[in-house]
Amino acid sequence: MVTKIFSALLVMTAVSLAQPAKLRVGIYAPSVGFGTAQARLTYAQSLAKAIESATGIKTEAQSYASIAALKADNTDFAVIDGPCYAVNLGWKLLANANIGGAVARTWALYSSAGDSMQALKGKKLAYVATGCNDAGFVDNAMLESEVDAQFFGARVGEKDLTGAIADVSSYKTAQAVFAPVGEPRGLTKLFETGAVPNPAFVALGKLPAALTDKVAAAVTGVTSTAIAGWTKPSREPFTALAARLNRITKQGVLAPPEPVRIDAREVLVDPSTLKEPAFVPVRHHYVRPPGDRME
Repeated sequence: MVTKIFSALLVMTAVSLAQPAKLRVGIYAPSVGFGTAQARLTYAQSLAKAIESATGIKTEAQSYASIAALKADNTDFAVIDGPCYAVNLGWKLLANANIGGAVARTWALYSSAGDSMQALKGKKLAYVATGCNDAGFVDNAMLESEVDAQFFGARVGEKDLTGAIADVSSYKTAQAVFAPVGEPRGLTKLFETGAVPNPAFVALGKLPAALTDKVAAAVTGVTSTAIAGWTKPSREPFTALAARLNRITKQGVLAPPEPVRIDAREVLVDPSTLKEPAFVPVRHHYVRPPGDRME
């Protein structure tokens, strides 16, 4: 009996040690149009409330201004912007954000300086500065390595999507911006640049699998005007973007020449169209002089 009680106490102690006394959930999703910093924090607090209700563990929420600050704060769970998770694939993916009914959005280049790419030469480009290989995202993922790095006169990195769009549409401090299709208003869409995955919900630390499963289930139903909910985890959109962050080297494709086959017998047969070169057709052998007299 004593042995059973002692074993039970050991199990209870192990479980209590495995369960943290407090959880911290953060959000860094500058490409999602929450509109204001307060709206972003409010959404993180909604996630924290759902997690605390499901796990029974006190959960705090925090909105971060950079991916570096989130990493340094010993965050347990976080909403991470798509491009940032694409360069941090070691974190455990728990769910994909659903925005507009999909886990990825099509992005495009928008302009206030005309309806052609050439009109933007030497102009300023605004973009969301995530700190997650921004140069690779702009030059390779968005422009497919086809535009010279000096094409734009300057680049303006903003802390979120709202600010980047405002640079072009309101403040006029830039003339072009990369943004999800449909987000900018009053700007000309030059061309679509491909799909970019929505934010990922990840576990950053080493926590019990049973706990992370509860957390993943808890956040599924948390919605907002910016994020409609969460779906089962899929790494494919993020690995696809990670591959596009690298420079693309394009080469022309040369078709192999069709082999020429010669029949050796053809060079031994005289073509029927050739005539004897020494043959001269003779039409008259004699000339009859006038007067019918032969000479």
